Amino acid sequence: MGYLYSALWFLMAIVLLGRFRKESITIYILSLYFTFAGVWWLVDQFVETDMISGYYSWILRVVSIAMLGITGVAYAIEKGLKEKKEKANAENTKDIETGHSVPSDTEESVSVK
Repeated sequence: MGYLYSALWFLMAIVLLGRFRKESITIYILSLYFTFAGVWWLVDQFVETDMISGYYSWILRVVSIAMLGITGVAYAIEKGLKEKKEKANAENTKDIETGHSVPSDTEESVSVK
């Protein structure tokens, strides 16, 4: 049964990287975790030690919680950046529709005499 779990984790990592890699950095983080989980379950099948119980389970839990936190922070940062970009685009289209020009920081003002 462990081989099936391992194959499932690897399959999820491959699908995420193959299909959604251009979406966001969170996909890479999740794929890295899924690969780690696949390796963990595969090692559990090959070694005599039970990697799912005892203090090994705490290592797995700590890594899982850390990856959840890192993924959550990365998602929140990406979402905030995306909202800022959409807000700036909405302001630019509003200015274009009304015909008002918005001076940028790089433009030099030229006075006409």
